[in-house]
Amino acid sequence: MCENGDAPRIRQGERERYLKEHPELVPAGRLRRKGLRAPAEALVYNCNAHEYQPWCDPAKAVPLPDEELEWRREARRVAEMRRRARLRCPACGRAVAKSVRQARGICLRDGLWHEEDDRVILCPDCKRERDEARERARRIALEERRAALASAAKEPVPHVEGPLPATIVLDAETTGLSSRLDHLLTVGICDGEGQEVACFRVCPPAECCEWPEAEEVNGIAPADTVSWPAIEDVVPELQRILDAAEVVIGYNVWFDLEFLRAAGVALPDCRYVDVMAMFAPVFGLRDDYRGGWRWQTLATAAAYVGHDLDEEGPHDALADARATLAVLRWLEAHEGEEVDRREQGARRAAAWRRLDAAEAAKM
Repeated sequence: MCENGDAPRIRQGERERYLKEHPELVPAGRLRRKGLRAPAEALVYNCNAHEYQPWCDPAKAVPLPDEELEWRREARRVAEMRRRARLRCPACGRAVAKSVRQARGICLRDGLWHEEDDRVILCPDCKRERDEARERARRIALEERRAALASAAKEPVPHVEGPLPATIVLDAETTGLSSRLDHLLTVGICDGEGQEVACFRVCPPAECCEWPEAEEVNGIAPADTVSWPAIEDVVPELQRILDAAEVVIGYNVWFDLEFLRAAGVALPDCRYVDVMAMFAPVFGLRDDYRGGWRWQTLATAAAYVGHDLDEEGPHDALADARATLAVLRWLEAHEGEEVDRREQGARRAAAWRRLDAAEAAKM
């Protein structure tokens, strides 16, 4: 193995210049394949692997120990067995490709990509059976949802009495990540003091009968939404609140606003504040691939500033809106302060520990 030591880190933008200045260096993996190892002269960013990889000087290489050579041979043997398994249909065992390149082409052509931990390529017969089973299940779910929507009594749309706030914080839960293909589920709005303004619950169209990935995150099942009002009934009240606002605050606010726009809400000409963009440089992790600062989740931001998001339940729209406000108030309170790198690192570590503990408590 290469000893990284104090090897300099070469970012993506510096990679080409550095390697031209040091043509003798080669990737450490190239030496390992020859049974050699050497100390790392530099850690060069690989944009395909999204990580820093050691580059070494072959002149300093020494042979790998016999024990390491043996387990590397065993690892290659296991990898070859897995490679061959990927070229067979997991349902019937029939060979469907002759090489990994051909298998990858089949995956891309058929839209199959990383089911569980690996690529899965079905033979034409098994693929047809799987698609037919999925279509039957989708039709049954659609019929059941239409029947449930037809028989359910709809909840009334919340109506805000009294003067509307000039500053609002909003958050939305959705059935997915695309404002063109997915739909709103809930929209939580609080004022600049954290007081609830409204929490709208929206029933997606009947054709949207399942959202398993989003359900794992927000805990909203299709059966929970059958009595909720349709988006057409919610839009007028949403529009009234937004029209009265002078400042709209959110965490990744434009994600939520794009869903509102797709639902028919006209976005007012006011000031929009994205707390996610404000928090990223404070958290202080660089994005070496895209440049700038790496975005952090609301859960991470809340843990960093000491806000207990689990008190109201993460991914509840109103709780997330209040957490967004808590992060913003913390940022405003510490605005202009000189960054203490040691304290910043300690806060990051504490935030990650809180998130790990919360995740372990759910299991």
